[in-house]
Amino acid sequence: VPLEKIKIKKSQDERFRCPGPFVSARWNRLFVLLAIICVAMLLRQIVPAQLIIQPTRWIRNEGDSNGEKIECPRWDGSPIREGTIREPMGPWQPDRKIGPPVYLYAVVASTTEALATISHFLKYYINDLGIPASHALVTVQAPIENHPILGQIAQVLQTHGIHRDEWIGTFSSATKAWHREQAADKVLDPNDWLIVADVDEFHQFPSIIYPSSSKNNNVYNTFLHEIEKNDQANYVFSRWEDRVSADGTLTHVLSTPSLEEQFPMRCSMTEWTKPSSGFWHYILPRAENTKIAAHKVGLRIHRSAHKVAWRAIWRWLFGIYTKPKAAHIQLISQHYKWVNGLAPYLDRRVKAYDTCGMLWSYESASINTHLEAHGGKICLKCGELACASATPKTKIRIAVITSVWDEHIDGVSITMNRVARFLTSSSQLECLVVTPHDPNIQKPIIDMSDVPKLSSSSLPIFALVGRNDYVVGLPLDSNQKRILDAYDPNVYHLVSPDSLGYSAQRYARKTGKCIVCSYHTQLDRYVRFYATKHGFLDKFKPRILIQKLFSDFYAGCDVVAVPNHAIADKLVAKMNIPREKIGFFPRGVNTTNYNPNRRNQTWRASVGCHSNDNVVVLWAARLVKEKGAHLFADSLAHFFKTASKQIADRIRIVVVGDGPERVSMVTALPKSHTTFLLHLSGLNLWTAYASSDIYFFPSHTEAFPNTLLEAQASGLAVLAPAYSVNRDLVPKNAGYLVDEHAGPIDFARGLLDLIQNEEQRKQIAKEAIKVARARTWTAAFSSLTECYDRCLKLNKEKASPERIKKGPYSNTSSPRIMNISTKANRAHLSLRRRSS
Repeated sequence: VPLEKIKIKKSQDERFRCPGPFVSARWNRLFVLLAIICVAMLLRQIVPAQLIIQPTRWIRNEGDSNGEKIECPRWDGSPIREGTIREPMGPWQPDRKIGPPVYLYAVVASTTEALATISHFLKYYINDLGIPASHALVTVQAPIENHPILGQIAQVLQTHGIHRDEWIGTFSSATKAWHREQAADKVLDPNDWLIVADVDEFHQFPSIIYPSSSKNNNVYNTFLHEIEKNDQANYVFSRWEDRVSADGTLTHVLSTPSLEEQFPMRCSMTEWTKPSSGFWHYILPRAENTKIAAHKVGLRIHRSAHKVAWRAIWRWLFGIYTKPKAAHIQLISQHYKWVNGLAPYLDRRVKAYDTCGMLWSYESASINTHLEAHGGKICLKCGELACASATPKTKIRIAVITSVWDEHIDGVSITMNRVARFLTSSSQLECLVVTPHDPNIQKPIIDMSDVPKLSSSSLPIFALVGRNDYVVGLPLDSNQKRILDAYDPNVYHLVSPDSLGYSAQRYARKTGKCIVCSYHTQLDRYVRFYATKHGFLDKFKPRILIQKLFSDFYAGCDVVAVPNHAIADKLVAKMNIPREKIGFFPRGVNTTNYNPNRRNQTWRASVGCHSNDNVVVLWAARLVKEKGAHLFADSLAHFFKTASKQIADRIRIVVVGDGPERVSMVTALPKSHTTFLLHLSGLNLWTAYASSDIYFFPSHTEAFPNTLLEAQASGLAVLAPAYSVNRDLVPKNAGYLVDEHAGPIDFARGLLDLIQNEEQRKQIAKEAIKVARARTWTAAFSSLTECYDRCLKLNKEKASPERIKKGPYSNTSSPRIMNISTKANRAHLSLRRRSS
């Protein structure tokens, strides 16, 4: 090796051994990165306040501001100068000889609603939970001297023996925190417990988790003593449960009845604390929905009371006080903020924040914007708020996870719409629907605005097989999980075994909820319509793959609600689902709507029936491959080729529905004999059924053909293949079933037989009506309710004592559903025996 190269190599080695320039370069990059992060965080705080709040803020003339002068608070550890503290009762001197070392600090603003709420507040904390009156300190805030409501609140507090002081001036979270620390440090020991609650906050301490060992101990002492002993905790969190009136209006607080009765709904209002859409919706954080409900006096908490202050960490590091540690149990705090006068209060708050240059005023402005958009009311049907009943006898909450809802019309969406309406109309059940949004659909096709809905993201995966009319829901994201946590469903009802359904199933398992899965679609039978035999997709054996996915999905459910025994047998035999997991959710039909009495001669004339000899052959379904659209068209084409002209001229074909196969069906069917009516609903659909004669539905893929049952109820003779589901649904003499593997020739012969034999058609129609009348939605929903009941029972048996103890709602139990009747399954079994 030449000497020059050796020297170069040596110099390079020395360079690498010298850390100076490389280390400094790394540190420079790190400092630049930290500077960028700091600037970004600062802009995230400031820019939204300037670009969003100022244009959307408005000042109302509602309420009584009483000439409040805004003075900006300070937080520098020195006595604050934007208000005056008065002690009309002298310094607070709690009697430490009475009761345990647990104390209460509260703040009350001089407003009409606070005056009405203070009596409920004192009754709850002092009378019901047993905090000694001398252990409570209440600060009453008024913007001006001699405020009229200040004296009335003082009188109420004096009646209950509560010590008070008064703050005259602007009262913010900073001033409240400073005053609370000053008042507590003067008279309390650092290891005493201090419960912090505004007048609209009712912390629900779970007394049943830690039963009192002494009858003299009150609820607070028992709970706080146990978390201190078992967890070595020195503070406990609570999560707000926003309580709302029955119709969402911001009503006045009344002295009677209880606040729980006046505000029977619970919601999670944090989604309304940021813009509902647009760029800033994804950038701005939502308001905190947790608060420190109780803490040791020596522990320093943030002025907002949503977290521990940084000073608490320094105090621990320097040995001044113990390490901050939260209790493992999170409490529920009933939050009665959503009352009359809230909007003007929030406007004044935005004004104060803007005047003083404080951040986070967009939260109050956003709430007012949402209230304006909904007519000054809380939107109980907005899924993102997760509103549910919170009455003493809690309703069973059902989270319905479905891939089709109000943006598509098919058998699954129609069935689940009926389920949701049943749940929302029930006195014992309620629901929240989680469904993907199809960005190609601007407006829902079905009006389900009266049912709470939470939209999720979607992926148009079906476009890979030429179907752009459906999307697949993406897995639950963190925001949707947070909303589901707030809703706290007792049962997850999963409809579709897709990515959304799988993620909901995993999350339900993680949170200890029970799962009911309803079976709607035989997707494994769809494969042959979209995967050409011996083609590329067929190499992956898609039917076996789908059955394996189905097997994994339904095996993870507590109860699998199937529509009939044929599907139950399939799940057990082909997908190895245990028989004991099977429940029944049969479908029903409204025989008042679908009724042969709706037969209309005018309608028949409109489709070309000008003689009593004419026979109307009806199709009422989506025009897609898997429904047998091609087989329908090919069978009728063969019929017109082989039948005599006299018989062929009697036939009128009516196609109700729309879909991607519409063009091919228009081409295949004789135009002079065919009428396409697109999608029909309501009276138009009922009339179309009753005014026809034969319902020809050659599909082999249905789990439960709803349209076939509707045709039976309307008095039509049904022509269909005799595969397992149809054999279960169509008993002997109640329909005309041909061989399961029949082709166009077989169906054409069956159609000819029905057309020529009018007496046979009438006899089939008569029996079909009897079968349909036995299948009511009342019985179907009763059977579904029984599935929910079984699920809750199984989940209760599986729940360990540890889960019950540490669950977020461990002080509540899921009540049993009282079924309408238990005859649904027995009626279903009876129908099957008659069919056999």
